[in-house]
Amino acid sequence: MPAMLALLHDEKPTAVRRCLAALHEVVLYRPELCEAIESEVKTIDLSKYRDSMSPLIKKDMDELLRMME
Repeated sequence: MPAMLALLHDEKPTAVRRCLAALHEVVLYRPELCEAIESEVKTIDLSKYRDSMSPLIKKDMDELLRMME
């Protein structure tokens, strides 16, 4: 899990998006990890990604956070 959460801060935006997508499954089957996932997702720095990718990552983040509500 720590390695997966570290991927949320990868330099490559596609890696971040894939990780966010994979975390959907984790949230479904391991709800006890939601708190750790949520706190890590909220620390993603969107400013380091291109303007074309940051809105997509933000959308993925919001979708995952909504799932955990």
